[in-house]
Amino acid sequence: MERVLTWIKENPQIAAVGFGFLVVTLVVTVLGGSMLKAGVSLRPLVWFVVFFLIIAGPQAVAHLIDGLAIRRAAQAAPAPVAPDGARGATVELTPVAWPVVFGPKADPQLFTDAKQPFAAILGRADEAKLSFSVDGTSALAARFSSREEAARALDHYGTFFAFAGARGSDAAGWTARRHGGQGEWVHVVRAGAELYAWTGASEAAVLEPRIRALGPLPADSATGGKPTKPAPDLFTNRLRARPGLMAAVVVINLFLAVGWFFKGSGWAARVEAPPTALPSARASLRSELLALNRPDSPLDVATQPDGTLAITWRYADARWFDLMRVHRMKRTQRLVLDLDERSHTARVREYWSAFDASAGPQDVRLKWVAGTGIQFFAIEHTRVAGVQLGADGRPTGELSKAYTFDLQALKRPLIDAVTRAGWNWQPLVWNTPPALRWLAE
Repeated sequence: MERVLTWIKENPQIAAVGFGFLVVTLVVTVLGGSMLKAGVSLRPLVWFVVFFLIIAGPQAVAHLIDGLAIRRAAQAAPAPVAPDGARGATVELTPVAWPVVFGPKADPQLFTDAKQPFAAILGRADEAKLSFSVDGTSALAARFSSREEAARALDHYGTFFAFAGARGSDAAGWTARRHGGQGEWVHVVRAGAELYAWTGASEAAVLEPRIRALGPLPADSATGGKPTKPAPDLFTNRLRARPGLMAAVVVINLFLAVGWFFKGSGWAARVEAPPTALPSARASLRSELLALNRPDSPLDVATQPDGTLAITWRYADARWFDLMRVHRMKRTQRLVLDLDERSHTARVREYWSAFDASAGPQDVRLKWVAGTGIQFFAIEHTRVAGVQLGADGRPTGELSKAYTFDLQALKRPLIDAVTRAGWNWQPLVWNTPPALRWLAE
């Protein structure tokens, strides 16, 4: 378990992407099982999964690239550089007392535990403290169980803060600016099984305490004052440093997302006629749909001036009062069917609205919501409590009223009538012009 937690701390981007896709997989599996058990088509779920992958997939890939770049940068960290007089020998700095690392200007009241805020770097440290000084500098000291653990922390420090233009060596320490060359200066160095880091507003501000604590920089004699091989610049390995590539990815991703939103939603909601059904005439299908309009049914089917059929459910219409307030609630669902005899397709546009109002001695509250598009599922159960009023405004004697709305159950007679007549049921997100029907059907 400890190895797993350590791996997560060292690879946060990869772990986050994996966890996100694990959660989505579990949710999709549960929903898919429930839909199969209920005998519902899995097309809406497939549409959602593909749409999610189009949106989240490129982001996940970008984070994975970042995570792999961090690992690659850590593995490619420069090897220690020894002075000219000691080529081939190992340069090892000796740990010093932490008060020497923090310096005389450090405020003891501002000392803090550094393991929690820097868990990705110091997760394996036995002890780590961070100090702040009145001159605006800070110092970090961490103790590990071995030199190897301290060396690994040194690599993680440079990659985590995205060093830019770093110079030095693992033996002498690294001097750089954080976050791609725009942040504060830092000098980080390993001494035995301990790691020290000083930060400040200038290069001199971080080198002065380093030299005071550990002595002159061995890198000066090793390189003749010239920078050694810089640490890998993680920033240049990331996609955000390549605006042209990022722009191309965004454009392609947007094209795929928009295309699948329209094309995929139409595919997911479409119900095709049985292959053996012979298409009926448009007039015959219209008559069959109009016959569903009965006085004892909440369904209202009417012909509109443009020849389309408007099918309306007013499944909730309540008036009541309680606690000195009068309430009104209305819920309406409408389908508009355009019967295309050439392709034997019933193109369906869906609309819905909800109206809530209440009035009392001190105020009046109104809320109206309307929408259009494709609804794959909609189940609503509402109960209102209070003295119920009839259409004439008089009390009916009821103290509560309940409404249940199951969109699939209400649509089923219509879908069955259309497909039984040999026509396809095709919901649409928008009124598609004939030239663009390939995008939505």
